[in-house]
Amino acid sequence: MMEDSIDITVVDNSKNNVQILTEYMPTEKEKLLLEILLSPDNRMKSVTDMCKIANCTRTTYYEAFSKPGFKTIYETKSKELVKHAIGPVINAFIKEAVRGSFPHGKVILEMAGIYSEKQDVQLNVTFEQLLKKALEDDKDA
Repeated sequence: MMEDSIDITVVDNSKNNVQILTEYMPTEKEKLLLEILLSPDNRMKSVTDMCKIANCTRTTYYEAFSKPGFKTIYETKSKELVKHAIGPVINAFIKEAVRGSFPHGKVILEMAGIYSEKQDVQLNVTFEQLLKKALEDDKDA
């Protein structure tokens, strides 16, 4: 079962204000909805189907996601699920890499910092142009 509350800070850029919520307490329906949303068994289900399982309306679903606190809990719990799955995913990639899969091997080597893809970058700018732009930016600052 999940925590009953979470401390969050919400920044509303559209209104240029910061709202600090010291505690967000999801309703019982929202708690149940979160459990259903985060269950791997429901990942391919529609909003309607998940609402039926949670015994709530689609309006409740959309109202919950309109709340910054609910969204924060959902995102936090989703990231936790991904973090818990990293080990088995890496092990599966290593297994495939050892079997000879180039794409899997490449990802593992990139993650280890052993391999990085080379990129050719060509800039069509002169040193003088860069210097002029830097001086202009200094004047504006």
